[in-house]
Amino acid sequence: MDTLFNTTDERGASKRRGIVAAIAAAAMLVPLAFAPSAMAADPDYPGGIKGEYNPLGINAGVAIETYTLNQDKEKALVENFDQITPENSLKPEGWYDDQHKFRMSDDARNLLTFASENGIKVYGHVLVWHSQTPDWFFQADEGCHDTNDNPGVTSCPLADKATMQERQRRHIENVAEAISAEFGKFGSPTNPVVAFDVVNETVNDSDDPATNGMRNSLWYQTYGGEDYIYDAFRNANTYLNDVYAADDAEHPVTLFINDYGTEQAGKRSRYKALLERMIQQGVPFDGIGHQFHVSLTTASSNLDDALTDMSSLGKKQAITELDVATGTPVTEAKLIEQGRYYYDVNQIIHRHADQLFSVSVWGLSDDQSWRNAEGAPLLFDENLNRKPAYVGYIGDEDNLPEPMKSAIVFKDPSATVDSPLPGTEPRNGASSPWERLPLIGLNASEDGTVAGTFNAYWNDGTLTVYVDAVDATKSDGDSVTVRVGDAEYVIGRSFVPAAADVASKVVEGDGGYELVVTVPCPDAVDNATVGLNVIVKDGDSGQAAAWDTNPTGTVTLVEPLSYTETVQVPSDVEDPKIDADASDAAWDDAVEVALDKVTAATPSPEATATAKTLWSDGKLYVLMEVTDADIDLTNSNPWEKDSVEVYIDRGNTKSGQYTNDIQQIRVSADGAELSFGSGASEDVQKSMVQTAGKLVDGGYVVEMAINLGTAEAGTFEGVDFQINDAKNGARIGIRNWADPTGAGYQTASHWGVLRLLADPSETETPGGEDPETPGDEETPGGDAEKPGDEETPGEDTEKPGDEKPRPSDDADNDDKMPQTGSAVIGIAVVALLLVAAGCGLVIARRR
Repeated sequence: MDTLFNTTDERGASKRRGIVAAIAAAAMLVPLAFAPSAMAADPDYPGGIKGEYNPLGINAGVAIETYTLNQDKEKALVENFDQITPENSLKPEGWYDDQHKFRMSDDARNLLTFASENGIKVYGHVLVWHSQTPDWFFQADEGCHDTNDNPGVTSCPLADKATMQERQRRHIENVAEAISAEFGKFGSPTNPVVAFDVVNETVNDSDDPATNGMRNSLWYQTYGGEDYIYDAFRNANTYLNDVYAADDAEHPVTLFINDYGTEQAGKRSRYKALLERMIQQGVPFDGIGHQFHVSLTTASSNLDDALTDMSSLGKKQAITELDVATGTPVTEAKLIEQGRYYYDVNQIIHRHADQLFSVSVWGLSDDQSWRNAEGAPLLFDENLNRKPAYVGYIGDEDNLPEPMKSAIVFKDPSATVDSPLPGTEPRNGASSPWERLPLIGLNASEDGTVAGTFNAYWNDGTLTVYVDAVDATKSDGDSVTVRVGDAEYVIGRSFVPAAADVASKVVEGDGGYELVVTVPCPDAVDNATVGLNVIVKDGDSGQAAAWDTNPTGTVTLVEPLSYTETVQVPSDVEDPKIDADASDAAWDDAVEVALDKVTAATPSPEATATAKTLWSDGKLYVLMEVTDADIDLTNSNPWEKDSVEVYIDRGNTKSGQYTNDIQQIRVSADGAELSFGSGASEDVQKSMVQTAGKLVDGGYVVEMAINLGTAEAGTFEGVDFQINDAKNGARIGIRNWADPTGAGYQTASHWGVLRLLADPSETETPGGEDPETPGDEETPGGDAEKPGDEETPGEDTEKPGDEKPRPSDDADNDDKMPQTGSAVIGIAVVALLLVAAGCGLVIARRR
């Protein structure tokens, strides 16, 4: 290593230790108890979930179908809930047989019978929806043979507005008549229906002026606008609350509009604008539904914001389809975190109780959830055991388990004890692997004198851990302990371990020392979860700093870190013009990466792409050239059109949640449509980017300029590049450069890393190959995966809003992306907040 790197300059390490020491001194952190986390003795909840929410005047709901119930599940349902939502059986397609004849299905009849006999209310779902409505319903000729198999798209001529008005009226009347004929009129003791989602998912995921922010669905197209929404509520009010209502019942059915993504500021603003137009038009609607299909990566405060924002409209509100995915793999740490999240939701419900009609979880147990592949989202596991999620949702904070630390560890065979340390000056342009990721903070010692940060990489059978230890007084007993599962390795500050299978290096510095150690990890294979802890101990005082107060936290071993560089535009060359023209001279020296990870495919994306990057004057320039013989822009969902996406994590925070500094930017193939994921408001996000796109022979080109803030050579940004490949009106696959998980729309944690360089002579790894390990195919960023290697069918990557096929064919809630968090603020303040919350402290290397 000494032949390549100058290791004598320790100013960078000293500066980092000063930051860590200041944080430790300011925060009185918990002493190290190392008590294993566990659930308390199972508490008794005789009132169940309804016992928590009914006293607040709120119905406690769950989505089910009776064919999914057995004796145990029926018992759990009746004990806990007083309202059910039919997951599928009351949707439009459920009312028609193969000959397009209207009738009540056995599934609908059985569910309504079960509810009526058990004194359970029914929240109907749904009368008018673009999805799970048969395509023939929108055709001028219902018998026309539709050659396009994709739902929501038909090859047949569409019906005119007058025809659709009558079909909608007739459908809603038939539903009301069929239910009242078998179960009595609405408002009578035998009819369990108390509410209905009249219209579902009408708002677009991007601000499309052509549709005034509405989804360009077949309803919108046949009506020529949003009048279908107004008609639906007028028809529902007529037939549910008048014609088929009991004589002594006054407005027995509460009428809701429902949508997903309301936890996102941009989507919510369009939703609210629609509601305000409905109020101005005198549309008879009673309530506002928020689906809240979220994940641990979604800030819970976003849900609070959604309810608060709509409270000014004076309508009832409902949480209609709540679930909280943990992400995969599911670990004990994530399940405990999920319990804390559901507790936050419980507190939000209490704050808004006066406006809430009902709160409903979208399923009874994890095994029957359409999101189970995204990570155990519900209150009960597949064996009907109550999870920490149940304890949190019922509001029992005292019986929630203590949090456990968790993190992901990237693979990198080139990260060894001989790798350059942070702050060293490279002689060949190579960066330190320990600078490519934000370091993870240790809980400081009780007296604040011992602290530190760490990170790790894995290789087959080993873990390599870097520790930046704060301990100003050197003594023979100073040590770092690395626990891996049940094994424990103690590395002294003043000596190297004698074990043949452990390699280490210690470098002294002002106020502490840096240590790198490689230890055995027999369980180190792709996607394994491993117990890990790092403990820094002062030999004189016995004071210690550790990552987790339990014996170990949990780390998940993931893919190699995708890594590349970008060069600064030379001073004698003009910055690229954002016109989707690849011929600008500046692009001649740009580093190019291939998008070769297939992260979602049905059956496989046909389009391919490369991405080039440059930077200059605080901007990142991106040029994406896509080869695609079939450009399709027909779907109403922006992510289901041929399009590119660029993900940017300013400062490479690897945050688990979107913040104002993290963006998902989507541009359609023709450049006409710009849309965003979570994070800042759309107006703010638009001010941070400039985009252009155009169709060319054999594909299309998209060019962007993205504001980075203060950027300088040597710093790092988190990035990923993605293409969505569409055909016949639907997305058929996705390719990414870095993130193989399909969850980039939720979290930046798996995105790649981009290092800003001053000029091409410093370029270390064109395409990501590491010069320290020539020929090694597993170096960071040197992913050599063939298209399809990382394929995870059914796990969409970007959502908002992918209309995923569900086991139950329920396509509700297509866009589930996290909403904005606060902008990154001073490191010390963030650290204090994280410590107070019991979170793992992450020191982000900000510019």
